[in-house]
Amino acid sequence: MDTITQGLLGAACGQALYAKALGRRAVLWGAVGGLIPDLDMAVIPLLGPLAEFRYHRSATHSLAFGPLVGVVLGYLAYRLAGRRHGTAGAGAVSAWIGLYVVSLVTHPLLDLFTTYGTQLLWPLSHRRFALDAVAILDPFYSILLVAALWMGHAKRERPALGSRSAWAALGLSTAYLFYGLLLNQQAEGLAHRQLAREGSVGAQLRSYPTLLQPWLRRIVVREPAPGEVGVGFLSLLRPGNIGWQRFKPAQGPLAAALRETPEGRLFEWFAMGETAARQTETATGTLVEIEDLRYGYGERPDEGLWGIRGRFDGERRPLGGVERFTRQPRGVARALGLLWRSTFGP
Repeated sequence: MDTITQGLLGAACGQALYAKALGRRAVLWGAVGGLIPDLDMAVIPLLGPLAEFRYHRSATHSLAFGPLVGVVLGYLAYRLAGRRHGTAGAGAVSAWIGLYVVSLVTHPLLDLFTTYGTQLLWPLSHRRFALDAVAILDPFYSILLVAALWMGHAKRERPALGSRSAWAALGLSTAYLFYGLLLNQQAEGLAHRQLAREGSVGAQLRSYPTLLQPWLRRIVVREPAPGEVGVGFLSLLRPGNIGWQRFKPAQGPLAAALRETPEGRLFEWFAMGETAARQTETATGTLVEIEDLRYGYGERPDEGLWGIRGRFDGERRPLGGVERFTRQPRGVARALGLLWRSTFGP
């Protein structure tokens, strides 16, 4: 999820659980705790253009990070702020520690419901976990948390009401995440049934959420023969036949050579295998691009939001190193309009 929403989640947890013990500081420092895991992005870009793929959502997003670091941060907060405001004692220190542990642990748990992939078991395992329930930007989820925090601020003379509103928002927002998971399962079921009607046998497919709302799903299907990939969008608000856009990814030795580079293997791991290669002949040789098909604007089926590229000369020798690229839409308003019409209709 986006960093702002993570801060809102930490603040709502603080308001629900620790406002009675710590007052309004529970909201502020809960928000800080919710933001901390994403501070890795302040350092990761310094490690190289592909470092985000390897390191983001790893150490700071492990399930072990919250209990270990939260105890330290909570005790430091107790020493620095707790005693200054007269909240010393065993109850206060446990509240500070609990506040940081909860706000740090809920961050990767929320990220788990997105598509990006979160290394929950780091350092024991580098496996990426992703439930594909909601997009990394979902205002419906965030608004629930904002409403609870606004209620807590507007009715601050009634802390019990603020706590109840936060609990309600946490319950509704958690239910919303599982609703997104249910929608994804429904989308995959509808897509499988359509493929069966079309006579497709043995196809593999995955469904992914799209930006800003939960009802439009991006479906990626891989046909065993003739080796085509199909990309289509399905609105769960008005289900109908998916209009597949099919293409045949590049499978030659140059695409294989790019995948076998350290950068190529890293990108395949990051994208959890949901990639496709494309070759383009240029004046100096061949350009090979490998794209992450989990995300896309819907303008071309073989284009994702990001990928890697390599260049080869006429003798199939690499020209320079492997590069990362980010693909911009051919007009933000046009891309958002396409998603809106695909979801809600004309």
